[in-house]
Parts: sequence; structure tokens; C-alpha cells
Amino acid sequence: IIDRNRVRMYIECDDADKAIKKLQKVFGIHGIVPAYKIEPDEKIIKEKSLELLKDKEGTFKVETNRADKSYPITSMEFNNIMGGYILKNTNLKVDVHNPDTVLHIEIRVEGTYIYTDVIKGMGGYPVGTQGKGLLMLSGGIDSPVAGYLALKRGIDIDCLYFEAPPHTSPEAKEKVIKLASIVNEYSGNIRLLVVPFTKLQEEIYKNHADTYMITIMRRMMYRIASKVCHKNHYKAIINGESIGQVAS
Repeated sequence: IIDRNRVRMYIECDDADKAIKKLQKVFGIHGIVPAYKIEPDEKIIKEKSLELLKDKEGTFKVETNRADKSYPITSMEFNNIMGGYILKNTNLKVDVHNPDTVLHIEIRVEGTYIYTDVIKGMGGYPVGTQGKGLLMLSGGIDSPVAGYLALKRGIDIDCLYFEAPPHTSPEAKEKVIKLASIVNEYSGNIRLLVVPFTKLQEEIYKNHADTYMITIMRRMMYRIASKVCHKNHYKAIINGESIGQVAS
């Protein structure tokens, strides 16, 4: 079950660990909170608090957010009630400045949420909010990293690979397919486009000096990528090149 408001999305699930692993690969999420939703009853909140803190050591602090203003106890009062109860029933000590554990209690109209852990998310922008680009993907590390960073900036991507058998091996293609699938874990929407490049590469070998072959091949790859972009309405070409880089 998924519900949301203007600042948060609430996901109710049976397997929290599995959900967290998937959410940790979703750009645009800045924090993931495994929380319990319970009734706003003081006794139930106390019981659940002890359950959450039973394996904790060191110091603690209680932070109550009373979003439901009809609740009869204020946030500060509830902090004091819960702090005293935890001190009495655990070996934890209070530290309001630098605690080892923070017990969060959010009292809302739809229910009370209680949690101690906030898992850092990927951040960035949701994939697709900044349009779509074409990633020139090779078997190295630079281009998949460039694809990852583009996804983090909200750019959805497809991948373009130039295949030139027998000058490139089947293993090289399989490696690119594997890299595309890894990058796709952060998108779920990536297509891999494979361009046959053998005839063009051999013509370059025949008609250009060795000194310029790599440069001419790269130029032709860019020209092909540009045509693919215009045909499929991609807004950018993405690759792993750096300014001043000496390429192979």
C-alpha cells in the first residue's frame, strides 16, 4: 500500500528489508525511515519504544512531533514523559546534544509513527524529470559511471554500443550488456541499442593514416549517435570522456 502527501511517501509492506534495498537505488529519495504505525495511545507508544530500544546502548534522546494538534499532550511534555519512562526501564542515559540513538515519535491524524533509524537515500532528482539522453556505453568503467551520474541528475537514458566483430569480441558485447543491466537497476527503463560498426571501421582502416584512425572512428561514432538522438528525440549525448583525456 502506497500513500503520500506533499513531503513524504508512505509504503506499507510485509518485507521491509527487501523494500529498503529497492528504495536505496531510487534517485530523488533523500531518506528512508523504517517506522511502525501504531495507535496514538500512550501505553502502546511506551511498549513499542521499549521494543525498539531493547538492543540499543549508550545514550538516547526523544523527539516528538505532534502534528495532530488535537492530541492532548504537547510535544515537550511527551518528550519528558517518554524520557522518564525509558530511563526507568532501560540502561540508557539521556544526552540531548549528541545521543547515540534518537527515538522519533510523530503523532499525526492518520496514526502515530515511531522509529529510531533514518537510512540515507540516493538523493538527486527522480529519473526522467530532466528529459532523456543517449549514453555511449563501452566496456570500461567511465561510461557506466557517466550514466549513473546522469540518472542522478534526473536524466533518463538509453545506451548505444558500437559492435565491430571480429575486431570486437562476443565477450565485449556481453560485458556491455551486463553493465547496461547494472546501470538499469537505477532506472528500470533503459534500452541497449547496438550499432554494427565493422564495415565502417574497415573503410577507415583502408582510407586513413594510422595516426588519425581512432579520431576518425570516434567522429563517426558521434555522427551516428547524433542521428540516433534526432530520430528518437534524445536531448543529450552522454559519455565518460574527460577534457584533456588521452583515450585508447
